[in-house]
Amino acid sequence: MVIVLFWLMIALQVGLSSTAFAAATPQPLAPLPAQDVTRAGVSVVRLILSYMSTDSTQGGASSTSMCTGLGVLVRSQRITDHYENWVLTDGSLVNNEKKAPCLSSGTGAELSGISIYTSSSYNTQQIIKFDRKAAEISVHCPSGSNPCVDSAALLRFNSSASEPQPFIDLATVTASGQQDHALSLLKNDKTLVGLHPSMEGSATLDGYTKQLEAYRLPVTRSLTDQTLEIGTPIVNSVGELVGMHGGKNVPLHALNEIQSFLNVTLPEITPSSVVSPVHDNWKNGMDAYYQQKAASAHLNFQKAFTANNNFQAAQLFQSMSGQTATETAKAAAPSPAPANGVTLFGLHIPYWQLAVAAAVVVLLVVLILFLLWRVRVHKHQRVLEDELADAEQRATIEAQRIRLAEKEAAQKKRNMSQSGSLATVQPPMVATGPLGNPMLRCPRCGEIVSVDDNFCASCQQQLAPADNKVQQQYGRSPLPASTAGNHAVRSSTPPVRSIADQTTIVPASAIAEQPTVVPGRSISEQPTVDIPDSSAATQELDPEKTVPYSMRQLSGRQLGLMVGAKSDPGIKRKYKPNEDSLFAAQGLVNGASKAPLFGLFVVADGMGGHANGEDASRLAIQTIVNYMLPKISGQALRQSNAYEKLLIDGVQEANLAVHQNNLQKNADMGTTITATLVVDGMAYIVNVGDSRTYLYRPAAGLRKVTLDHSVVASLVEAGIIKPDDIYTHPKRNQIYRSLGEKPAIEIDSFKEALQPGDKIVLCSDGLWDMVRDPKIEAVVKNPDPDPAMTGEALIKAALEGGGEDNVSVVIVQVTEPVETSGMPRLQLVAKPDSVEMPQLP
Repeated sequence: MVIVLFWLMIALQVGLSSTAFAAATPQPLAPLPAQDVTRAGVSVVRLILSYMSTDSTQGGASSTSMCTGLGVLVRSQRITDHYENWVLTDGSLVNNEKKAPCLSSGTGAELSGISIYTSSSYNTQQIIKFDRKAAEISVHCPSGSNPCVDSAALLRFNSSASEPQPFIDLATVTASGQQDHALSLLKNDKTLVGLHPSMEGSATLDGYTKQLEAYRLPVTRSLTDQTLEIGTPIVNSVGELVGMHGGKNVPLHALNEIQSFLNVTLPEITPSSVVSPVHDNWKNGMDAYYQQKAASAHLNFQKAFTANNNFQAAQLFQSMSGQTATETAKAAAPSPAPANGVTLFGLHIPYWQLAVAAAVVVLLVVLILFLLWRVRVHKHQRVLEDELADAEQRATIEAQRIRLAEKEAAQKKRNMSQSGSLATVQPPMVATGPLGNPMLRCPRCGEIVSVDDNFCASCQQQLAPADNKVQQQYGRSPLPASTAGNHAVRSSTPPVRSIADQTTIVPASAIAEQPTVVPGRSISEQPTVDIPDSSAATQELDPEKTVPYSMRQLSGRQLGLMVGAKSDPGIKRKYKPNEDSLFAAQGLVNGASKAPLFGLFVVADGMGGHANGEDASRLAIQTIVNYMLPKISGQALRQSNAYEKLLIDGVQEANLAVHQNNLQKNADMGTTITATLVVDGMAYIVNVGDSRTYLYRPAAGLRKVTLDHSVVASLVEAGIIKPDDIYTHPKRNQIYRSLGEKPAIEIDSFKEALQPGDKIVLCSDGLWDMVRDPKIEAVVKNPDPDPAMTGEALIKAALEGGGEDNVSVVIVQVTEPVETSGMPRLQLVAKPDSVEMPQLP
């Protein structure tokens, strides 16, 4: 196949050597706007300066004021890994002491930050701005002008290596002035109506900033216009800087004054200096464009846009120059081609050459597809081999584990048989539990048994029926005398265990050894972990009035909760620490006549790299658990907002704990968090960061309750990007609020009244970033009664979507009312291994 391609290409080359090209006649470019706006408009910027002052009469309260004016970029030069940009403006707007000469209330206020907005000519599709704090900006004044209130001023700010800026050139010869204009930034209606040079009072600053964003259209105006803003540049007919409009005391800064100031202040340009490629290519492109050289202009504009993708003006003129070049080629239409061929772009190609070229293209495509197929087959084989080797290794490990477990079980059985043969049939012993409650134990090994057990589950000791007194004490009718010793008459109905028979609460040390995730079940179906009232435990029950538990009157019914929780490190972070942590527990609120049901559920997504993110998320959960569970279990809270405040305070305590840990260890860890406290049918929800809580209701579908504290969420709210862009935006992983960054944090809180059939979904961004909300809803609305299976399905969907991050979910399913009498006081569903449960009162 390769030899055939070689000879076909030789034949095509020989045929093309005889082809003649038709020369195209250059066509003039379309008329353009005046050069002063076209060249210089991209370098004019609007400055918004923020000043902060302290009012001693108001107890030291601080307030922020703003001023606005214009400036022009006069240099953009690369310094190591960034660009150093210089803006020329007037000293009555900002000076080197960073005071507030532009405010009418005085100069006591100090500069806190500057926002530098580019013009709409720079980019027509979006607002490009540079927000810099006062510490990130330096202001320079001419020699002998300190402060530079009555002179020009230069302020310097940095931008990244991918953001070189276009700057204006100074005129080499002063013109007569008749062709000079002021270059202002106006609204789209080409007026300054509604613009205020300053605004004082923090309450209106946000609206003031939004208003100023509309004044970015470059328009030339007369030098005698009385409404010119401070710092308005003055340009000649070819867009070169010849002066600047100043303040009241010095209304004009001349070219020679500006030239001297720049020569002394700006860094020297040496042969090794790297000046902005945007400036150089923009200038060369404009020169070629106005000289009717479309091809050269197109190439230079392309280079300018490549250097800075936000500089849309270069892309616009690149497109215009490209269209002109295409029209030029069309205008030079060749003469009709002979009958034995076709003419394309002035090139006559015989039919046989077209056939050869088509055959070459087809063969090349077939060869490329064949090579790609071979590569894919080899890759698939390698993946299968790796998976097979991994499966064999896992199978070997699992087989060894099973053999060890069987060996230990056999050894235990041998040890038991060596200790002596089983004793004769004996009744269970009545013993006292750790909390003073009576319980039945095996007479041989001492393990807890039920009143209806025939054998001990631990040592297989055969048990005789308990006597009538014990039967009555445990809620059973006494056996007739004729059957007291006959084991065959025992009822086959499963025993109903009283509170005294139930397992006592597990110590915190044992809970810490439990696995992180336990399958979710209804609280009425899970193992009982209860702390009974001592008086109720010792009270003798009347056997004539005792009935099975399932037939009691349901006098304390509450909405039931079924819980499932699951966490996975993901695909790309499979071998790194899982920075996600989750917690889920439910129980009964103590101190109320009819103890309401509660559930506490938390998902935290740590940040900080290495193990810092894992430590931050677990420290946050440990703090919340230590703060909240004793208070919930201690007594019922009666205020209407007490539980909401308790949850907010718990998250605030977690924030303080992470922040103090950062100070002590000089660390930079943090974590997002979303938590839900369900009490008596009401869900109290909080979040900080981009971990989310959803509410699914069959009649209304899935709804996101929380608000993301992320950069992309702010852009969506401002209407800058579309909601679907949050999944692909380069800043989608940047959040502006998290636990640990400062001593006190703002926490969003919400309340939702629950009803049977509702499902609450708490998740980290590893789920919603990989799975869109409609897919999440499709999984959640599945009528599977086990929320653990729903959690598994969501984790699987996230992994199939890419699994780029750790993913954690907690599913809480609200059921029909259940009986709360006799339910455990606390049931742990899931927690991190390192989190210890607090001692409950």
